[in-house]
Amino acid sequence: MKIDVILSPDTSPTEICELGLLAERYGIQSVWSSNYPSSRDPFLTLAPLALQSKTLRVGPLVVTAYEQHPYKTAKALATLNELCDGRANILIGGPTGVNAAMGMGVERMVGRVRETVEVVKRAGPEEKLNYKGKIWQVWNYQPTWATHTPPRIYVAANKPQMMKMSAQVADNIMVGDPLPERFSATMDMLDGYLGEAGRSRDELRISGLIAWHVKADKAASISEARQQLALRGMLEAWYLDEFLDKDDCDLVESHRNVFFAAYKNKSDHIEGVPEPILEKLVDNLSFSGTPADLDPHIERLQDLGRRGLNEVALKLHEDQADAIRVIGEYIVPAMTDA
Repeated sequence: MKIDVILSPDTSPTEICELGLLAERYGIQSVWSSNYPSSRDPFLTLAPLALQSKTLRVGPLVVTAYEQHPYKTAKALATLNELCDGRANILIGGPTGVNAAMGMGVERMVGRVRETVEVVKRAGPEEKLNYKGKIWQVWNYQPTWATHTPPRIYVAANKPQMMKMSAQVADNIMVGDPLPERFSATMDMLDGYLGEAGRSRDELRISGLIAWHVKADKAASISEARQQLALRGMLEAWYLDEFLDKDDCDLVESHRNVFFAAYKNKSDHIEGVPEPILEKLVDNLSFSGTPADLDPHIERLQDLGRRGLNEVALKLHEDQADAIRVIGEYIVPAMTDA
């Protein structure tokens, strides 16, 4: 299993370069820049690292299919790919907080993502791209300079409609916060859609985003994990029912605004949610604890690998250099030898 890291959205281009070169030395496959409503441009922040790295893959996530025309996405990705000699990634997905920042709705999600992926995949130096979609059109685009190995285009997918579309057009898929049983069900669903499309899972690379909060100080780790819970599966019952009963799922659902307030305020206080539920959420939805607590996390990754996960993208928060060192010293070797 290949190991990626996703850097915090407030990481500067200089810091991204330093952290990325550290990750490269540890054999980490990819560094991803985060695309949040108030973050720096996710393509531009990677430029210094793209130029200085030698083997590391680099890319932005999530680039929504709403924030810009796919022609612009294709140009930006091809430029990044040139800077890093053919080692660029991108994760294309549906609506995020960026939509709210632009005052946009979330209509036609699957169609927008599909057409964006199709445009970005087809854009190349060999011939002019003429694309007439239901939403987007591109005429006579031919980047004759884009001659490097094509970038890897990942599609963010979890639920049936996005997964069905991904089975038809995607070469790489990233799922969010994979839980063992939910992930197995998702892969079974994907296999069915791939069969309908005349494809097999061997043709795809499957990645999973998991939140990383492992620190030397266990209390700090748990505090950070609790602050971020609002983003884990968006706390929806279909996702949580693997480890919470219906009453607990309903309670979490009724307190989603409290979780999001804690996230916004960087607080670990979740008013009205009992500690046993919070402990289950942290334990199941993230990697937390200290380096001495890594064995269960490694076992979980190995289990997910047996279920079909090829890569994992570990989402970093505070203390990113320390996190990369721990991942490089413990997780990379463990998964390389698995």
